[in-house]
Amino acid sequence: MKLTKLDVAAIVEAEESQAIGYLGEGSQIHHNRATLLDYYNQKPYNDEIEGQSQTVSSDVADVVNGMLPNLMRMFTQSNQLGKFEANHPDHDDEAEQKTRYSNWVLFDQHDGVRILHDMLKDGILQYTGVVKVFHDDSKDTEVEQYRGVSEAELTHRLEPDENFEITDVENEEGGTLHVTGKRINARGRQCVENIPPDELLISKRARDFKEPPFIGQRTPKTRSDLIAMGFDKKTVQELGKDDKVSSEVKLSRNHDVEDQGFENNPTADKSKDVIYLGEYYLYIDMDGDGISELWQVFYTGQKVLEMNQVDEHPYAVFVPVPMPHKAIGTCPADQAADLQYLKSHLIRQANNNIYATNFNRVVANERVNMDDLVSQRHGSVVRIMGEGPIGDSVMPLMVNNQVPAVLEMISYIDSQIEKRTGVTSYNQGLDTESLNKTATGFQGIRDMSQMRIEQIAILASATIKTIFEKLVKLASNYQNEAIQTRLHGEAIEIDPREWTYKTQCKINVGTGAGDMQAKVANLNAMLQTQLALLDRQFGIIGADHVYATVKALAIESGLKTVDPYCADPTQPQEVLTAENYQLKKQMEALQMQMQNPLAEAEQRKGEFAMAKDQQKQAHEMNMEMAKMEQRDRYHEDEMFHKDTDTSIKLSELELKAKQDVKGSLI
Repeated sequence: MKLTKLDVAAIVEAEESQAIGYLGEGSQIHHNRATLLDYYNQKPYNDEIEGQSQTVSSDVADVVNGMLPNLMRMFTQSNQLGKFEANHPDHDDEAEQKTRYSNWVLFDQHDGVRILHDMLKDGILQYTGVVKVFHDDSKDTEVEQYRGVSEAELTHRLEPDENFEITDVENEEGGTLHVTGKRINARGRQCVENIPPDELLISKRARDFKEPPFIGQRTPKTRSDLIAMGFDKKTVQELGKDDKVSSEVKLSRNHDVEDQGFENNPTADKSKDVIYLGEYYLYIDMDGDGISELWQVFYTGQKVLEMNQVDEHPYAVFVPVPMPHKAIGTCPADQAADLQYLKSHLIRQANNNIYATNFNRVVANERVNMDDLVSQRHGSVVRIMGEGPIGDSVMPLMVNNQVPAVLEMISYIDSQIEKRTGVTSYNQGLDTESLNKTATGFQGIRDMSQMRIEQIAILASATIKTIFEKLVKLASNYQNEAIQTRLHGEAIEIDPREWTYKTQCKINVGTGAGDMQAKVANLNAMLQTQLALLDRQFGIIGADHVYATVKALAIESGLKTVDPYCADPTQPQEVLTAENYQLKKQMEALQMQMQNPLAEAEQRKGEFAMAKDQQKQAHEMNMEMAKMEQRDRYHEDEMFHKDTDTSIKLSELELKAKQDVKGSLI
């Protein structure tokens, strides 16, 4: 039996109410997220005692802000974050187009760096970092006005425009018209945006975010937003508004906003009323064949506004510390939260102990002037009435110094935070005690910390891979024309309509040996080795090998292209340029040999020293000298023979280079 919209509404309501993250009140994950935000912002714990220390330590913020720079550097140091590779060499061009397109959409069409930052920070602080990748075909409305319009222009130019709706026409002096209207533009583009973690709902039965039974977002929208999204205007106007829209997490996130009703509609304009819209993706057996299909359902006010069958949901979710067989695990902030609470109270106790030592309590009788005694002014006098020993009237209460023991306990807590999260003082800057660590020990601590962060980076790269794959899939499904753009200074054309082959996406993550500085150092060492081998003319290194290293070095150094600095020897015109350069260098070397016989003798001496068989080379040289004597009867000594041999070589180079060379025989 086929399901009706009422049936679907009942199914969605049941799934929504049982989902992880539904509503703010009574939801454990919402409460945890709000608590972590309060810890990050160093809000009081509401257990403070008046008159005593109320210090709150910053360990959660230190962990989050200590991880982010390393993670951001890993993902942003490459010009291409995602790279597609074809399963067959014949499809490499398509893979290259997908690579360029996806990086262009993320970093040129959107603020890709900010999207990555917010995804990573949400995950580290709030359990999940959510990115939505979708095709936006909603419409934008712009008001346009035209003055001095004639009747003919109105009839032939404005009225036939399908995207322009005339709302008002006024007569002007001189017989012209003042036309006001709305232009409706369809967006029709791929969008990438961050979703607040508290707006994401997922089924408790889900084991991961790939194909959960139920997933979606519950987002506050205005009536105007819903109409712009394409929903029926009459239906939207009949929907009831949500009066309570600020959840526990939203209040903690916006703790510095004085008016906590910031999301409510403060005006009488009905178009600004806030309505929570559920955009859900769930498996439903709509046709009654016993097999569930994935459907997109827009739901609000116990009413289904729209539903469409789809092949996947649009969410890419980053979980920094996953738990096997669970969709949502934990996060570094949660691992440090209880220790921050304990450390804060230890610091408070140390402060209270210092206060008690500096302003200790006393035992006093009626002889003491109490106003003088309680005055804490430096050097003030305490008056005692009557006669008798002063010690009989006032006596200090002894306070034991507990600060050293408390500081030792705080140090232990710091070590526990480092073990749990991998964020240490060594990857945030050296402390004074680091100078006493051995080099090997320091390296070990740093490597262990780096491995923890690299593990989170690897998990994040899987989420970023999902983003890139969704972008390419959306382009194949919705892009109906070729794209003309410029990327890294190069004009390119990308036509997703021609993408038909399977490719795989890899994410460039600068972890471990992939660190940019290490890469640059390694490439520089490789370049020096290549140049040395090229100079020895062993035949195992060519200009193309050197060019590849220089190109990689330029990219890793942050340059977008190597073209202004180095010619590609594999390109025809550049091959000729490179060959001419080599010929020029050889000619200059031979000319120097003619002008400086001693330099030639030193060079030959070096060549003989490097040769394995000196006698064989000497014999070959003598044979060559004999041939030179037969070709040139005008020279009678060894220098003339050498000059003739050099002149012949210069003549050969002159013919090859097609230009005059000093010292040739031609």
